[in-house]
Amino acid sequence: MYRLFFFLILAGFLSSCKDSRGVSPTPGPYSYVRINTFTKDKMTDQYFWADEVKDKDIDPDSNPAEYFATMKYPDDHWSHITSSNGLGEIADASGYDKGFGYNLTFWEKKGYIFADVNFVYPNSPAAKAGLKRGDLITHMNGERMTTDNYTDLYYASQLSLGLSNDETSEPYETKTLTAQTYAIDPVLDYGLIPLEHLTIGYMIYTDFVFRGNASLAQLNHVFQTLKAANIDEFILDLRYNQGGYIFAVKQLCSLLAPEEVVENEELLIHKKWNKAYQERYANDPDRLEEHFDNTVPLDSRLNLKRLWVITSHVTASASEMLISALSPYMKVNVVGDLTMGKNMGGIIYTPNDKDLQNWNIMLISTEYSNSREESVKGGIPPMFPILEQFHHQHQLGDQEEPLLAATLQLITQDTIVTPATNSRSGRNIGTDAPRRIIPEFVQAKSRLLLGIEN
Repeated sequence: MYRLFFFLILAGFLSSCKDSRGVSPTPGPYSYVRINTFTKDKMTDQYFWADEVKDKDIDPDSNPAEYFATMKYPDDHWSHITSSNGLGEIADASGYDKGFGYNLTFWEKKGYIFADVNFVYPNSPAAKAGLKRGDLITHMNGERMTTDNYTDLYYASQLSLGLSNDETSEPYETKTLTAQTYAIDPVLDYGLIPLEHLTIGYMIYTDFVFRGNASLAQLNHVFQTLKAANIDEFILDLRYNQGGYIFAVKQLCSLLAPEEVVENEELLIHKKWNKAYQERYANDPDRLEEHFDNTVPLDSRLNLKRLWVITSHVTASASEMLISALSPYMKVNVVGDLTMGKNMGGIIYTPNDKDLQNWNIMLISTEYSNSREESVKGGIPPMFPILEQFHHQHQLGDQEEPLLAATLQLITQDTIVTPATNSRSGRNIGTDAPRRIIPEFVQAKSRLLLGIEN
């Protein structure tokens, strides 16, 4: 008997079969047959491509990673299996992680990798070591980083990092970090920007985290503050947000949208399941649709007619859902880069059996579209394309930071500006410029979670 704990949405799982720390799953003191049987049971049930894989005949005692890869539908780039000795996927999805607590943009030049620090979470090992946005990591454990070793920035348990002024300089400082468990605070920063005759609200939101009432209470507090200030415009910075729970998406959409849309509980998204579940849910609209939530506090609702969203190419999944879901009901101006384009959601499965509880299976189970049946597949193109610079010279929230500065200019001019120039993009300019790369494991962090089952 399996127990359904939550409903959430997952889009963008690891396309390889490595675990959440980049290590292939290893056997425990038990036969592989039991975990592989659990895998097959799930992949022939609620998996979006269950019909296409149900007749596969695979050795039930083969390595679980190989079993899963063979079982998986070829066009599924996101589902994966993990065996975690740390917090596991469930804890991570709920807003806790074990690692260093930084968010990085990776650049490559002549085989060497540089990591630009986008931000660090408060109280994380990175924060305690004094790392901050704009720090450029060029060395690791005394050596230059290459395409062969740079993933250790996320997967190692301890690192010595060399910070440099540019991609060619020797380190001017070394930081030593040890991975630890820390809580993710998704509201990295928020506040008010007085500009000309306007008061502009601004929030940097890094993850659609759901920790029950505590997460919702935090958002309510932020929006009460913004509403009390009678803001004229609101900027939502999702450039580093790769998704999370649908509970958090519904909450945030309902705090932003026009009052009548929320009160009437208008349609947020359509959900499409595999054939068997689509028929099973035919008379259960809650399984086929999600709606705005009119239980969000009145004193927190911004009742906006227009929203400004800052994006990047790693803006994904739940972030894309928010943009797409709001677009039929209000003007959503997207500033930044083309988003990742994750249009499917899934469920985390973990066995009840004590000796199997390190295993988690992430399976795509739904495809979603907004109330106009529009999909984010292929990514959401920005109305105003402006790319991030190499490397960061301004802190997030600084009015001189290029993407925020451009958005403020758009608001005050209230007109379309010329698309980004090379001097602003900082990407692929000339033959000797660093090239931005988005590693597979970074793409894998994007998620739009529907539920957790045991």
